Amino acid sequence: MSISDRTAVVAGGMVLLLSMGGCGVETGEDRGATASTKVEQVMRSGQGRFDLTSPPSRDEVGLAAGSSHVAYEQPDQRPFEVRVALPEGAGLAFDARLVWFDSLGSPDPATGPPTTLDIHHYTTLAGARDHLLAAAEQFGFAPEAIDRWYAEASGPRPVAAPSTVRTPWLTATVGYLELQVRGGYSPPVDTPDSDQTVVHYALRWGADPASPPP
Repeated sequence: MSISDRTAVVAGGMVLLLSMGGCGVETGEDRGATASTKVEQVMRSGQGRFDLTSPPSRDEVGLAAGSSHVAYEQPDQRPFEVRVALPEGAGLAFDARLVWFDSLGSPDPATGPPTTLDIHHYTTLAGARDHLLAAAEQFGFAPEAIDRWYAEASGPRPVAAPSTVRTPWLTATVGYLELQVRGGYSPPVDTPDSDQTVVHYALRWGADPASPPP
């Protein structure tokens, strides 16, 4: 699965980020197959509230009967507000375009409880750096990898270098959750404003810990 903000700060135990951007990964047919009342409510209100202080049920994350995944995404890809309560008083709060839950770590994904949450959003390069540094402060990540990523992404790209520059996955344990986050930057292609920067959160529980998120 693939995947502008102004500032990122740590306040009240939550990473706060106002962002614009994100991406979709489903076709219209896929979205229809995974629609649920909760999805409709979140998209209509523009506010997604999810409680991961303990393992959530299928209903709580909006997984429809018989489906292994559900995507929250506005049809026009405009951002919506997302707040996720985590164990130990931690939390996430920012605007995103895509929230994705799945139950692929369950023995029977069509009926089993959810095991994964992914949140993707685009931001500016500087905004992603600030957001990641705030996350590092909150969750105990070493900031050096973030600084190296920002220095490489903001400098000239060698012709033979990969087009996208990514941080390594930064990993922390928050209660029963494995939380991972990374930043990615792709330089402009056609116009100066065609560059893309994304911060990707992957939270997992009950899934195979040896299998990294995409």
